[in-house]
Amino acid sequence: MATAERFSKTIGIVCVTAFVLVGCDQISSVFKEYFSPKSKQVQQTPPPPPAQQTVPQPASPQPTALPTETPLGENELARVGKWSITIQEFNERLNRLKEVVPDFDITNLDSKKLILDELIRQQLLVMDAEAKGVSNNKDIQDAMEEFRRTLLVREVATNITKDIVATEQEAQQYYDQNKEALVEPTEWHVREIVTNTEVGAKDILVVLYGGADFAQTAKERSISKSAANGGDLGFITEAPFPQMANALMSLEVGNISSVLKGPDEKFYIIKLEAKRGGQAKEFAELKDEIIQGLTLLKQQQAIVDYLNKLVEQTPAKVNEKLLEPQN
Repeated sequence: MATAERFSKTIGIVCVTAFVLVGCDQISSVFKEYFSPKSKQVQQTPPPPPAQQTVPQPASPQPTALPTETPLGENELARVGKWSITIQEFNERLNRLKEVVPDFDITNLDSKKLILDELIRQQLLVMDAEAKGVSNNKDIQDAMEEFRRTLLVREVATNITKDIVATEQEAQQYYDQNKEALVEPTEWHVREIVTNTEVGAKDILVVLYGGADFAQTAKERSISKSAANGGDLGFITEAPFPQMANALMSLEVGNISSVLKGPDEKFYIIKLEAKRGGQAKEFAELKDEIIQGLTLLKQQQAIVDYLNKLVEQTPAKVNEKLLEPQN
């Protein structure tokens, strides 16, 4: 493999491991650490600065006390200070990485070594932060507590709902009770003629009842934007105002409505050119979707019931006056 190709592959691996194992907000730190020189080069001592100048020196990492050295356990993959990781835990991390990046080869030995190296580097930064008291920062403690609360709530909710699944019988019962609503969307192919006055609309209606072509009449006498296209609105799934919706529900294909007053103080005549959809869907087509929806509803209800019991057992005290606007 060419040098450029090896370097490109290494960059890709670092990106993946930094994103998954460290997090977006720390990627830059990982990259700086990863690409820092592995050994110090001997340099000539620069001339001392003038006496009146002070050259700031970067703070050195605080040494971390290490426990008494003991050999690695049989399944212990690595240890840094008091932190260690077993091969089982490492493989779990690899599997989680594979879920996030399916194309990433977690069986490659070099990739494994690089990921382990990133984990160790991360732990070194954690130990250094703890030694400097960074973990005592209130924002960090608040974030850790909120994350802890979230994990606990999620675990309790999972335990409550893990065995709750809607049955096919329940899905069939729901389908039978709601069959009329479980239909394909209805679409109407509509043409319109729009006028400014009711008298003008009624005159046009008489002409249409006399056999005039609807599309041609729309081109000649409609004031709507659709007039140039013979009043054609195409297929619509929702009428623009209630009076038109009511007319569409009762019209047969090919029929013309009476004069309809719109919300814009204009008057409409519509023709139903075609109608499609509206047929009830079969249970087999909806079964999985219904089971999934009912399962979610049952799980939500189980959590609500559990919470209600907790509230009864341990009622909360609330000072609602503090919620009121303060003068």
